[in-house]
Amino acid sequence: MRLSTIWLLLMLTGSMLLSPAQVQAQSREERRLDISLSDINRPSTLISQKVLSKAYEQLGIKLNFISTPAARAISMWNAGRLDGISAKVIDSGLPDSIKVEIPIVYEEAVVFAAKKNLNVDGFDSLKPYVVGYVSGIPYLEDRLKNVAQKETAPSLESLFRKLEAGRTDVAVDSRFSFCVVRKLGLRDIRILEPSLEKRLGYHFLHVRHQQLVPAVEAVLRNMEKDGSIRKIQEETMQEYMEQCTGLTDAKNKKAAG
Repeated sequence: MRLSTIWLLLMLTGSMLLSPAQVQAQSREERRLDISLSDINRPSTLISQKVLSKAYEQLGIKLNFISTPAARAISMWNAGRLDGISAKVIDSGLPDSIKVEIPIVYEEAVVFAAKKNLNVDGFDSLKPYVVGYVSGIPYLEDRLKNVAQKETAPSLESLFRKLEAGRTDVAVDSRFSFCVVRKLGLRDIRILEPSLEKRLGYHFLHVRHQQLVPAVEAVLRNMEKDGSIRKIQEETMQEYMEQCTGLTDAKNKKAAG
């Protein structure tokens, strides 16, 4: 009998000795999912990456995070090049997707203003103003659809520069984006209270992975119950704000000579 034939028989015999659970585990370990991740540096982006990495690790599945603008992510999704979206705060606009019903992040939308004392009471209260926001964010595009005067920006830095220059009356983004304001040294920009709203963000998988959804949901539910998700949220936010403070302090020291 040829050596190659003997080796093949040994492999087949060995596979027959494995239990179904072991075969499934081997299959999972070989899998890798391509997950879209926002290219905007904010706590929710970092949190979703950390939470999902820990969750899928327990399932023996490797994740390949692809950092990309929201519009590009939707294009890749429609072309079948993504297996999931790290987190979204709105359910619409993503065909052939399944929502994993455990929230992993949250966003708190607030209004930023420079030297203006405006009354804020929900998104509709912004109708009289020129409102700036970062382009390509489906959530903001949806919530600002009734605002006639809008000015988009390609990045948070550009958003706040336009606000400081008076090209917009206000800007809308996450509360944690104030870190960028501090980093840029824009002393006149402040947050108007109260916040516009707080939204929970959920992980989405493509329907071709629907068999994974119960397992992912079960792991995330356990992480929610044992406090793992909250711990990741709190630690990431603390690290983010410390980094922000550090950048601001360094800039101030450099300016002082």
